[in-house]
Amino acid sequence: MSSAFLSRTAIAAALAAFAPFAAMQTARPAAAAVAVSVDTGADVHPFSPLIFGIAYGDGARNAAIGYPLRRWGGNSATRYNWQVDVHNTASDWYFENIPGASDRSHVPPLGNDADAFIGEARAYGADVLLTIPTIGWTPRADSPQQHPYFAGFSVAKYGVQEPPNPWSAATDPWDPDAGSGECLPAHNPSPDCVAYSEGYHLVNNDPHDTSSEVAPAFWKDWIAHLQATFGGAANGGVRYYSLDNEVMLWNSTHRDVHPAPTTFDETWNKAFAYGGAIKQQDPAAKVTGPVTWGYCDLFGSAADDCAEGGDRNAHGGMPFVAWYLQQICAHPLAGGARAVDYLDLHYYPQGGVALNDDDSPSTAARRLRALKELYDPDWVSESWIADLGDNDANHYSKPNLIPRVRGWIDQYCPGTKLAITEYNWGNDGTVSGAVAQAELFGIFAREGVDMATRWVAPEANSLAERAFTLFLDYDGAGARVAGNSVRAQSANGDQVGAYAFNSGGRTMVLLTNKTTTAQDVNIAFASVPGTAWTLYGFDATHAVHSIGTGAPAGTSVSLTGLPAMSANLLVVTGADSIFRNGFD
Repeated sequence: MSSAFLSRTAIAAALAAFAPFAAMQTARPAAAAVAVSVDTGADVHPFSPLIFGIAYGDGARNAAIGYPLRRWGGNSATRYNWQVDVHNTASDWYFENIPGASDRSHVPPLGNDADAFIGEARAYGADVLLTIPTIGWTPRADSPQQHPYFAGFSVAKYGVQEPPNPWSAATDPWDPDAGSGECLPAHNPSPDCVAYSEGYHLVNNDPHDTSSEVAPAFWKDWIAHLQATFGGAANGGVRYYSLDNEVMLWNSTHRDVHPAPTTFDETWNKAFAYGGAIKQQDPAAKVTGPVTWGYCDLFGSAADDCAEGGDRNAHGGMPFVAWYLQQICAHPLAGGARAVDYLDLHYYPQGGVALNDDDSPSTAARRLRALKELYDPDWVSESWIADLGDNDANHYSKPNLIPRVRGWIDQYCPGTKLAITEYNWGNDGTVSGAVAQAELFGIFAREGVDMATRWVAPEANSLAERAFTLFLDYDGAGARVAGNSVRAQSANGDQVGAYAFNSGGRTMVLLTNKTTTAQDVNIAFASVPGTAWTLYGFDATHAVHSIGTGAPAGTSVSLTGLPAMSANLLVVTGADSIFRNGFD
């Protein structure tokens, strides 16, 4: 199959040399080639290497792949006590304080999780995005290092509890006193077993069962420790800090300490206080916020009903993220710095395609169509988002995520950068998810995303990892996609997606075949792109590899038989300097 992609001038010779391939070609039904146009002089803008980031992952594998950004975040990061290396699992696992390093004779303990995480990333040159909790609570310093751990809903203290879902137990199997916080009046007649939208919660528990109150100064001391250990943001240390995690879900995820719905005002007031504390401790650091959980909190707070409600109405009817941006620019810190530098969003496509192993044809097709939620102003989400309707200027049923929020940035706080620090378009073993991941990088580059971190780092040698490799080491010798995003247009983006990049003497074109059949592609360049090309790619059965080589026919390159459900990178070299629009 290594000769499957050849210039049309070499096809006849290739067919003669590879009879099995020839048989496949002649058996494939004839179909019109998809036309792609590339103009390296149009829509030129540099894109950030930070779009290739991940959360967590194995340190050695992260180094081998070369991820440029590693995020410490997620639900457990909201309650992490750096002084004793303890985090709380919140609703993910029975609201328990889980210890890390065992020797607490040092502050923080030697070998603590955070220092190890940062050290691994910095050792291979990756930046770190570190979550600074703003919820106001941290795990108690006297948290046990052995079972039983401190838990938010003790069965002995709060009574009988119920399974949080059909596939879980009512209590931690290793700590039977650690309850779910769910209840039924028939089993737990306490007046604190209270109905909510999907069942019954225990309320009025004591947050001090697991946690202690802390103020911004507590985190300034942590940053001071990180500066002493790794250097400041300007000197090789942590450069990026995010303001907590999915604050509009605190009243569910962290309801044992924050049962009240988070509001517009609480979120901004904490952003200003904690962002200011970070900048005071390390002026060169960059801060991201508000760290939304998804689509609804683009428009409203936890106190609202998804997009609209009383809290939003009390703030001029403005969408929450637009209002938050307005506050960033309206309230600079002393000296003129901003409390927040990056608008930080999380986004998961709905409709059963994110964090999902389903790779059936119907789900795969829907997964790939869901990419249009990021950029197409006319695309109606194929999920419950469509039920929000299209009855005002917000066009709720049409996400159009990146242009929408970029418009808010331009209107309310120009110069703010854009980060998408959680997203997922399918689990590691889905080939459609891997193809979607590759196309996501093209979208992020073209649409001007400044930072992105996938949830989570792909497993080693997985299909999803191939998408990162295609951009971070496509030739196996360290060659990366870098430089500028330039114009690329596909005549049928639902069949073959097209994205182009230019760096010095290289023009690179990403071609994603989103269909279940092989596709031919004719690429027309606005000017002679170079003297030679190599095609790299992956599909369900082949890791990233060099597939074929050739020479452009003037301003044209024709490719035959891009494999079904595949991502491919055409790299054209040898361009005259007058056509170079990027940089090495």
